[in-house]
Amino acid sequence: MLHVDSHRIDPAYRAALAQTGLTRVDDVLARTEGRICAWSRTTDTLHVPGQGGMPGFFVKRYLYPNWKNRLRGMFRGTFFGRHRGRAEYDLLSQMRVLGLPSVRPVAYGARRVGHFLTACYLITEEVPEASNLTVFARRATNGPHGLTFAERRAFIRELARQVAEVHAAEFAHGQLFWRNILVRTGPAGDAEFFLLDPRPGKAGRRIRRKPRWWLHELAHLAVSAGAFTTRTERLRFLVEYLTLRQTSGDLRELAERIERQSQRWARHEQRRIRMSDRFESWRRALAAEKADEVESSVAVRA
Repeated sequence: MLHVDSHRIDPAYRAALAQTGLTRVDDVLARTEGRICAWSRTTDTLHVPGQGGMPGFFVKRYLYPNWKNRLRGMFRGTFFGRHRGRAEYDLLSQMRVLGLPSVRPVAYGARRVGHFLTACYLITEEVPEASNLTVFARRATNGPHGLTFAERRAFIRELARQVAEVHAAEFAHGQLFWRNILVRTGPAGDAEFFLLDPRPGKAGRRIRRKPRWWLHELAHLAVSAGAFTTRTERLRFLVEYLTLRQTSGDLRELAERIERQSQRWARHEQRRIRMSDRFESWRRALAAEKADEVESSVAVRA
């Protein structure tokens, strides 16, 4: 069946994407080389390594394989409006214009049949040496070098500061779970955070919002944090956040409200954490396999 492709690339990244074979819709949709970081029946995220020591890219693909999916997408606005890849690209670009911490979007594209969306994608630049907050927390919990008490407090303080700055700009992320926050250690040894995967339709900068709209986002953070933090640490985060936002209110009442809201996503987040553990296990196994191949190659040459 005839299809129409569209592909938009940030000109600054055209050469880098050409080197990795990501300049055509066909190439992006057919790509299998790389490391799968997330997967579902209609979405996947693929890490494509960079060339010559340069940062790689993450390709997030949305697939609409049958007409049921395509019709559902049409009623959600994809027939005449923006597709998911384009909407996320615009939100991330908006964040960067506002000076908010986010990954850098570099390209998006789509394939349509009779103007019905059959696939779309977003390509973002890799943040070197970063992992999502869920993976980071699991490594710190199970690894040989956990965070000290002082380091955990500093980490909580910095995360609260970053989230407070995002909300002070009246920007809502829409799905502020830990899996959508990248973290790495900065040059000074402090934590650096980067947001990804804002939710179209829920995210963006709006001046007129419901009072305390930010509680919804703090509930996302709380449900992700539940498996890795203590109640005292979550309360400390809230105190830091409220202080930085210069927001008043009964601390106990706000904490209880956030906790109640967070239970809405508890089962779903537990499943996502299990999936994250599984992909991290596969990543370690693949890394070990590649290391063995290199060692065997060196031994043969010797």
